[in-house]
Amino acid sequence: MSDTSQPLELPLLPSLGAQLLRAAVARKPSRAAEFPRLGMRVARVVPDAAQLARYREVCGFEADGLLPVTFPQVLATPLHIALLNRPEFPYRLLGMIHVRNVIRQHQRLADTAPLSITCTLGEQREARHGREIDLHTRVETEGVLAWEAVTTMLRKLPGTESAARQERGPQTEDVDPFEQSRPAAWQVALDTGWRYARTSGDYNPIHLHAMSARLFGFPRAIAHGMWTLARCVAEMGEAAESPVLTLTCEFRRPLFLGSNVRFQTTRAGGAVAFRVSAEDGTPHLQGDLKPTDAEPTVPN
Repeated sequence: MSDTSQPLELPLLPSLGAQLLRAAVARKPSRAAEFPRLGMRVARVVPDAAQLARYREVCGFEADGLLPVTFPQVLATPLHIALLNRPEFPYRLLGMIHVRNVIRQHQRLADTAPLSITCTLGEQREARHGREIDLHTRVETEGVLAWEAVTTMLRKLPGTESAARQERGPQTEDVDPFEQSRPAAWQVALDTGWRYARTSGDYNPIHLHAMSARLFGFPRAIAHGMWTLARCVAEMGEAAESPVLTLTCEFRRPLFLGSNVRFQTTRAGGAVAFRVSAEDGTPHLQGDLKPTDAEPTVPN
């Protein structure tokens, strides 16, 4: 990867709709390749009150005058997509999979605070199914770092599926840390994709309708991963209201709209581990929440 360059300064956040349209028509080789360290920055972003109200409603957050810990990710998403659309980036955005998120909140943000948002491309690395690419996000207020995140995307590459199966080998049964946890039943409404899209601006067709999702290989529309994570955080209440915390999650399996799922939490040391799973126990999302600056433990 080339030397770090100064982030490109933008006067406003890019239009997410325009960026998604650009991604739909982009033609790239989608091959394993090096790419330069790209960055973009918007010096002043003030959360929109109407957007935030819709976000709270669809995810289950109370209006308390402060931003939910997952909301800065919504604000940063247009910058993420714009970076992945840059001609220097070697892979097509369509087909990339959001597999992991690590968020560190250093202070709670007032929901009217002006924010500076900087996003940069990190390293890429070999993964079981292709290449993983990290997107780094920093959110500052009044020159102080308040929130940061690493968003990990996977680009599947030809030949990696069979290699992954050979590497996996025989599976062993692990002790289930949620065995004694009483599950809460959720019913994921069919219109969740549309409702979340209206607040996030992410009108990815895989989240909207079964017909459009089938064009990308899914039998039904799937929930936005960041909606599922936000819904978990809202459900955890006071545990997620600490001013300083680390939130980690892995997206395991697609969560189809209209599904019945189980939400569970359990204490693990000083952290709250959580997961969303199908009725047969197959995990869709698993993560942990630490009310400290401690290093997160990514679920196995």
